[in-house]
Amino acid sequence: MTISPRRKRIGVVLVLLLMAGIGWVVWPFIASPGQIESFCNSLAMGTSIEQVKAQAAKHGYRVSSLIEGRAFVHEPSSFGRFTCNLQFGPNGLMSSVYSFND
Repeated sequence: MTISPRRKRIGVVLVLLLMAGIGWVVWPFIASPGQIESFCNSLAMGTSIEQVKAQAAKHGYRVSSLIEGRAFVHEPSSFGRFTCNLQFGPNGLMSSVYSFND
């Protein structure tokens, strides 16, 4: 029993769609560590929370609320697995440390 050319094409398309879907789900876990660490290292000391939020928004990151001078930046698609922990003082950003939450 042979498979018709139409069924082969449908099968190939379904496999390609499945692979693309898996890649779309897995890619943030592959690329995020380097990207968020680079973002964290690029923040200048003395930067205000508003400036950090603006820079984070450009990259598609989210910034938590500022509580007792602390906040963190994370990429929503990686579910907070890779973060940048921020410490703010009276003169703006005091430290930014990359963190792998696993």
